[in-house]
Amino acid sequence: MGAAAIDFGGTITDVVVRRGSGPDLLLALPAVRRPDVAAVAAILDAALGREPAATRPSLDLVAVTGGRSRELPDRCGEIPLCKIDEPAAIAQGGLQGGAPAPAIVVSLGTGTALVLADASGSPRHLVGSGIGGGTLVGLGRLLLDTDDVEVIGRLSSRGDAGRCDLRVGDILGGGIGVVPAEATAAHFARLGLREEAATRPAPEDIAAALVNLVGQAALRLAFEAALGHRARSIVLLGHVLDVPGFRESICRIPLLDPSFVRFADEPGFAVARGALALAQGGAAGSGD
Repeated sequence: MGAAAIDFGGTITDVVVRRGSGPDLLLALPAVRRPDVAAVAAILDAALGREPAATRPSLDLVAVTGGRSRELPDRCGEIPLCKIDEPAAIAQGGLQGGAPAPAIVVSLGTGTALVLADASGSPRHLVGSGIGGGTLVGLGRLLLDTDDVEVIGRLSSRGDAGRCDLRVGDILGGGIGVVPAEATAAHFARLGLREEAATRPAPEDIAAALVNLVGQAALRLAFEAALGHRARSIVLLGHVLDVPGFRESICRIPLLDPSFVRFADEPGFAVARGALALAQGGAAGSGD
């Protein structure tokens, strides 16, 4: 017997199939705007169809979360559907790697959601941002003529965001307080300067500034939330973290403490795994 989870995202539908032994089966499919029983059945067929018939598990449970999953019925044929609130799935997915709690779990999907995760209380959705993976795709198409995040990521790894952004040192001549000169003061603001108007940055520099914008927007919100709620860690998850160069861009943020800011394992599937853990009776636990 086995179990599965489906996370209905705005851009991607994530599927996790857990068998009796061996690693989870992971599959990312196009988004489903209004999921119904037929869509759930097709998603499960797509996932299980990758398995040899002899080892294909029978499912005794499917957890669903995200999107309009709450509108689904309680069963798909003979299989029970367990509906998991998305903030709970995000929190559980963030804590599964052992991050110290309370933690701010940052789900970088089409947009960005911040959830306070604490084993001693119910998860709380704190705030959301309209800047996320959808921003990367939409502005990539507008500014770089591509919505392929792999291409955007590869370009960004060869670019310099400072050719588009204004940094603190550009304005003040140095740092201020604990903020170093290389910290971003204003995204894409260099392109608004009259003396820069005649020089168009290279695609690589635009891509680097775009990745920098999405990553820093999420981290700034997360740090404010961490301070306000005395969090012991920040955990990042979501498929945006799989974009080439995105993690590296985050790690270049000045004063970033890698022991405080963590990346979920296989981050694109962390929410689905969190939903599956909750459906199977797991509880989000704190790390040491």
